[in-house]
Amino acid sequence: MNRQQFGNFIAGNRKAAGLTQKELAARVHVTDKAVSKWERALSYPDVTLLEPLAEALGLGVEELMACRRREENIERIKEEEPVQNLLELSRESLRSERRRRARQTLLVLALMLAAVLGAVWYCSTYAAGQWKGTIVFKETVGNENYLYVEKEGHLLRLKCGEGVDFKGIDLQNEQGKKLAYLLDCRWNRRTCEGTVSACQFYGVFLGETPDGQHEVESSPLFWYDEVHYAGENDYPDPYGEPRGKVFLRDYRFWTGEWDRETFEWTNREDILLAEGCLNAAVEDIDRDGHNEVVVRTRWPEKPYMVYDWRGDYKVKEIEQYWLEDISPDLRERLMTDQERWSQLQKEMGRRP
Repeated sequence: MNRQQFGNFIAGNRKAAGLTQKELAARVHVTDKAVSKWERALSYPDVTLLEPLAEALGLGVEELMACRRREENIERIKEEEPVQNLLELSRESLRSERRRRARQTLLVLALMLAAVLGAVWYCSTYAAGQWKGTIVFKETVGNENYLYVEKEGHLLRLKCGEGVDFKGIDLQNEQGKKLAYLLDCRWNRRTCEGTVSACQFYGVFLGETPDGQHEVESSPLFWYDEVHYAGENDYPDPYGEPRGKVFLRDYRFWTGEWDRETFEWTNREDILLAEGCLNAAVEDIDRDGHNEVVVRTRWPEKPYMVYDWRGDYKVKEIEQYWLEDISPDLRERLMTDQERWSQLQKEMGRRP
C-alpha cells in the first residue's frame, strides 16, 4: 500500500465529511498531531484504530484498506487487495512498536548506567558512619562551630549540627588526659570537609608513654622566664609520603632545675605536650612580648598551629589556633631533618 495514497485518501474523505483534523482525532480518540502525520504520510494508524477511523469517515474497513470507495469503480473491490493492505499496515505497526520498545530499552539502560556511575562517584567521594577517637581541635567561624578529627593522615573539618553540644565538648580532662568521642558524621573524601550530627563521650584516651628524648633547649615562654623543652619519641607517620621516611615527634615543655649531682630535674612542672608534630619552635609570633609555641602539624590542610597564652598572671591558660602562613625564616626552622638533608643534596648537586 502506498503511504502517500493512504494519507491523501484519509484527508480527502475527512474534508468530504466536513471534519477538521481535531474533530476527526476526537472521534478516533487520538491527537490531532497523529491525524496530521497520517495525512502527511509520516506514519500509519494503529491496527486497532482502523475500524473507528473507517466509521468516522463513513467507510468500510475494506474501503479504507483499498483507498477507494465502492461507487468510485463499477468493478468489485478485490478481496485480496484490502487484505494485502491490512497485512502491510500490520507489519508497519509491528515495526513501529519494535522501534518504540527499542528506544524505551535504550533509555532504561542509559538511566541504569547513569545511576550506577552516579553511585560509584558518590561512594568514592562521600563517606558516612561513626568515627571514634580524640578531637584534635575546636573552632568557631562566624556562627558555625567545627570539630577537627584525624582520618588517614588528613584533618577532617566537620561542621556541627543542632544535635551537637559544642560547648560541652572538652578535649582533655583535668588531669590532662585526652578524651575520646563517638561521632556520627559524613564527609567529602576530596575536600576533607563534612558534618557531624551527634557527638557522644566515649572515654579517656590512653596514649603511649614516650621513651626517647632529644637535646633539651631553654627559652622564655608564655608567662615563664625560662621553660625547657625537647623532642620525644620519634615514630614514623603511617600516612606520610614517602612511606616510612617521614617521622613524627612529640614535644614536651616543662619548668624546673637540673640537679647536677643526681642528674634529675627538681621542682619539675609539665607545661605542655604537643604530640604528633613534624617539628616545633619557640617564637613571639604575635609580637606581644611573650613567646608562643609554633608547631608544624602532619596535616596538609592545617600545617601550622600555635599554642598561645591567652590569660593573665592570675589566670594562666593555653589556647590553640591555626596559622595560614608563616615567615620564610620560621618556615625554614620548622623543616624536618629529612627535608634539610634533601635540600642540602640539591644544593650540592647545583655546585660546579
